[in-house]
Amino acid sequence: MNRWNWRRWVLPPLLCWWAVGIVHAEISQSDRDLVGRVSHRLLAVTDPVPDYIWPPTFGVLDEEKNINAHAFADDEDGKALPRVEVTSGMLHEVIQRDPDRLALILGHELGHVTLRHIVRKPRGQTPFVRTVFSREQEIAADCKGIELTLRAGYSHRRAIRGIQRMIDLGLEYSSIEGLGVDHPSWKDRLTYLDKDQSALWHAMGAFDDGKYFLLCEQYGSAERCFRAVTREFPNCHEAWANLGDALLMRYCDSLETDDLRRFDLGQLVVGGFYHRPESLEEKIRGVNEGLWRDAVGALREALRLKPALVLAKANLGVAYLVNPAGKDVKQATRYLDEAAEAAEADKALNPLMRATVLINAGVADLAGGHPEVGARMLDRGEQIGRGFAGERPMRPAPPALSAALLYNRALLLADSSEEGTRRSALAQIERYLQITSPASTWWPLAHERYAAMCKKLGLPAKDEGELKRTTHPQPRPLTEVEVGDGITLSLDEPMAGVTDRLGEGQAVPVVAGTDLVRRRYPRRGIDLLATDRVLAICLRGPESPVLRLRDAGLGAGAKLLRVGMTKPELEQILEEREYDFRELDTPDVNYRFYPELGLAVRIRNDRVEELVVTRIPRRPMPFDQ
Repeated sequence: MNRWNWRRWVLPPLLCWWAVGIVHAEISQSDRDLVGRVSHRLLAVTDPVPDYIWPPTFGVLDEEKNINAHAFADDEDGKALPRVEVTSGMLHEVIQRDPDRLALILGHELGHVTLRHIVRKPRGQTPFVRTVFSREQEIAADCKGIELTLRAGYSHRRAIRGIQRMIDLGLEYSSIEGLGVDHPSWKDRLTYLDKDQSALWHAMGAFDDGKYFLLCEQYGSAERCFRAVTREFPNCHEAWANLGDALLMRYCDSLETDDLRRFDLGQLVVGGFYHRPESLEEKIRGVNEGLWRDAVGALREALRLKPALVLAKANLGVAYLVNPAGKDVKQATRYLDEAAEAAEADKALNPLMRATVLINAGVADLAGGHPEVGARMLDRGEQIGRGFAGERPMRPAPPALSAALLYNRALLLADSSEEGTRRSALAQIERYLQITSPASTWWPLAHERYAAMCKKLGLPAKDEGELKRTTHPQPRPLTEVEVGDGITLSLDEPMAGVTDRLGEGQAVPVVAGTDLVRRRYPRRGIDLLATDRVLAICLRGPESPVLRLRDAGLGAGAKLLRVGMTKPELEQILEEREYDFRELDTPDVNYRFYPELGLAVRIRNDRVEELVVTRIPRRPMPFDQ
């Protein structure tokens, strides 16, 4: 699985809670008795639905690999006969003999029945609209389910623990990852189900989104999420640490090649160094001291709240290596050495993060004039990054680590008195140039070193064009759009914050029976498809902003996509990336959808008529019905 191929959950039909193949279970009589007792109490407080055959039937499915419950209707002489089924996997892995947990799950499915969702399935709309419809039905059934649970005399707190159990089992995704599926994330649902802790679940949902944005290297959106968490919960040390990370990466993104030349460092393993977009009205080029101070402040606050945070220390060390006043090797080494020692001992820390800490500590040691120590740090970082130790076969380190190791080892070997060692340095820096994006701010520095090494060895240097042709950079998924006036919009952000910045716009309902609207801002050339959150950002017309497609990893030059560009221009930028045809909010209006990018493109008369940043469910196939 590559870095950008996020979890793709295969969800069950419209009205089920969850399904995933992880368990082995069998139906027992006690399982059936428990379902019978709980369903009887729920039905005692539920009003019959007119025109339905009443009461619904409740059953247990012998499905060993499913954690699932669902509601549906059979047709009996022209009337709907409701049925609710729960799997043995759900009973054993989640319910665990707790009637309160089961009451909420069966109450949710009974909510689908009483709200007539089992016969009110959206027909004739696009998969995008049906997904919105389904998510709204899920929330409505949640609210009805908790109402029935409480009316039947079950414990709210104990019932909620069933959802927390699902989260503990890993049956969860972030809100933004859930945009392309028909069930909201569990934390989103808990904001409705657990009113006493609604703010907590909102914050946890924002935290999950922030982590997603960090992994996508969309640092502005990550900053927005983590700031929201720290405002609501100022003692959340993880949020402060991640906020500091996002701010530090934004600072690093603004650095120029000349800045890196002045710092005179090996290559750090960080989110990215790339030029800021040239069209920003208030663009910041080079060192942004205020942003650096904000990052350091957030990281220090994280360490004040919890002094042992390994990654906060490591990021603080990196921050001092790129201090606006000049690298502070003493402070950087202090924090990075402490982080490296702690990372070695912390076996629960992700191996990639442990390797990153050690490699960056090695860069600090090299900068401090300690090549032997630095070399040991690099070696240990590579060993951990490969994921194996001892005599077991070694696999390649992840690309970001491999690039940093090539660059830093070339620096170590370049000044050797041995010609063979210098040739080894040349081979490593040449390999670095071949695998690293030429848009990287580090790339020109590496090419300068490569040319100098070739000259010193009396060898011809390959030209830049030849070296660049061997690179195949991976793009970042699109999650945000810069719309001018210093405003950036992100997928899944609350519409309340958007309207505060942009105004209400022209709200046009998309389809009856949902909260989905298209909010139009013609002066800015954008439409937003939204409920209470942003689901799609549509760029339309001559006033629309450009869309910047950036490469992932160390350095990301922006390729500009524009409404009005020709089809050949679009295809030259997107190269041979896979797409299929999907509908957005209007049936029979097809877009090229690039799932790897989260980009939909509408082409008319060989020109781009609309660009959309979104997540679109795929067209249902026969086996999806």
